Amino acid sequence: MDAQEYSPIYVQINELYIDTVVIDDTEFITLWCFTVLDDEYKFIYMGCDFTQFNQMLIAAGEKGKEIALHMADVLNKPYDTPTIIPIKEQFDEYLELTGHDIIVYEPMAVEDDLDELEDEEDMDIEQFFGGRQNKTQQRYLIYQLDKLYPSKVFEPQKATQQDLAECFEDDSLEMAQLYYDYLNAVENGYEECEARQVAGLERELFFRMARKASEIWRNDF
Repeated sequence: MDAQEYSPIYVQINELYIDTVVIDDTEFITLWCFTVLDDEYKFIYMGCDFTQFNQMLIAAGEKGKEIALHMADVLNKPYDTPTIIPIKEQFDEYLELTGHDIIVYEPMAVEDDLDELEDEEDMDIEQFFGGRQNKTQQRYLIYQLDKLYPSKVFEPQKATQQDLAECFEDDSLEMAQLYYDYLNAVENGYEECEARQVAGLERELFFRMARKASEIWRNDF
């Protein structure tokens, strides 16, 4: 029987606070992070390769350079696998990544992995993570990094159309920003349907509203 085709569902996040880096004996690493999902700060696992993590370090500026040097020192010596590098503990602050569109998706068979984690007594995240609990989520959130790139920030000019009711101004600005998120995703290699998904504009009505909002606020579109 042919395996069921897997179509990833992309999620865009714009704030990432990396607490811990876990290195094993593969080309991938795991990040223990906090991010904002559904307007709440939540703990997530994020998988990425070393090239993607290097992009994160570059995007994080001076703090990223400092951590990159520390990572190089760890990797240049014999190390156990897995090796846990507690960023927050060693550097007194999270590795903060803002100002970027971070596109992630749930890896295939994540539910099976989660069940195995829950059944494994010695894989207690509470112990690994210093006893902190994720009170906003009962199951662990696991994502795979797809891409990250600088956010395209919408900078509105003064609206000339007076037919916008005052109560809808904030909403129209938010819709215009979603259209910019869509354009940015297209420019960074996503297909049309994927770019709409990244920006949360899958429905045709929302897409048209976002495009119109951008036209109202910026006449040079």
